[in-house]
Amino acid sequence: MTFNKNKIISVLILTIASSIMLTGCWQRAELNETAFVIGMGIDKAEKGFKVTLQVVIPSSIASQATGGSGGGVPIQTTTQTVPTIYETQRKYSLGNSRNVYYGHIRVLVIGEALARDGIGETLDVFIRSREPRSDFYVMVAKETTAENVLKILTPVNKLPANKLFESLDKSHKLSAKTAAVPLNRFIEDFINRGISPVLTGVKVIGNVEEGGSEDNLKHSTPPTETMYDNVAVFRKDKMVGWLDDVQTIGYNYITDNVVNSSGIVKGADGNPIVIEAIKTKTKKSVKMEKGEPHIYVEVKALCNVQEVMSSDNLEEEKVIKELEKKSAEKIIERMQTAVTQINDKFNVDIFGFGRTIYQSKPKEWRKLLNKYGHNYLKQLPIHYNAKVIINRIGLVDKTFILDVKE
Repeated sequence: MTFNKNKIISVLILTIASSIMLTGCWQRAELNETAFVIGMGIDKAEKGFKVTLQVVIPSSIASQATGGSGGGVPIQTTTQTVPTIYETQRKYSLGNSRNVYYGHIRVLVIGEALARDGIGETLDVFIRSREPRSDFYVMVAKETTAENVLKILTPVNKLPANKLFESLDKSHKLSAKTAAVPLNRFIEDFINRGISPVLTGVKVIGNVEEGGSEDNLKHSTPPTETMYDNVAVFRKDKMVGWLDDVQTIGYNYITDNVVNSSGIVKGADGNPIVIEAIKTKTKKSVKMEKGEPHIYVEVKALCNVQEVMSSDNLEEEKVIKELEKKSAEKIIERMQTAVTQINDKFNVDIFGFGRTIYQSKPKEWRKLLNKYGHNYLKQLPIHYNAKVIINRIGLVDKTFILDVKE
């Protein structure tokens, strides 16, 4: 048996090189030396920022997972005043034995005072650093601080940051009254042309000190809780005000962010019928008319009937057609109301109409800006159309209440 000397040497060199590359990890971090941050809050301070970290306590989580009776509060919340956001992890290490790790952040909460001052500079570290992902949700602490929001303990979900993440994700999908905005989308919206960003607001209901106590976990109805409330409007990176529920639903329809949404239309007798949109699709387009750009917004919605308090007989095709017509008019009304009120109150394009023009007709976008500046939204003709198809009416055609009354 003969051996090729050069081949053997090549294999040995490759083996040695591979073993060298696999012997360790760059900047290795042991689990028992790491503080996993799942929630982060940033507030305005006299000098710099007040940064709140919500850190998981592994021993407490492990105790609960194995059915242990103890474990205590599963998170540690600390707040430091720092000149820069990056300095937070340095200051944290002065009183703790673990190194901060941002790779598992679920939510970033911004205090309202800081949001109104501008948050662009505070977000640089999240994009520049390799640790944190940019797909966690960002929100504004309404009429309170981010520190207060992250202090509140929740009985159903033992990790408050997880509760904030999951409840925002579900509320956005079920009601269209919130806006689930991850960090990467927020930054894209405030640096791109022709669109301004939004963030959902979160408020504290009850006493903050009680909410941060373990006693808050011992009640079937917690005395203190967090709840999403309204949506913050930004002009670039500065908050300028709040949207109400109706405006937010209109915004979500126009921006194609409705997963599920319900509304009331009146039957022939004036009594309510609840219609739920289970699948929607919105398209925005630009058409030039008499040398000016016009925006066309078209919504297609697949809906179900969820509740009937009317005497209408849903077995009749003409009744269904009338409900489809009224539902379409309701969607259009919501979109028109949102655009008109937001335009009058804030004069910001959170709908991305400008971006739609810029992407399809960049020359016309430049002309529009040169002619009207940032007031282009007030001059922009917008045309709305909605088509609704009712897919299911439920197991009965008419409400059983009519039989009871008889």
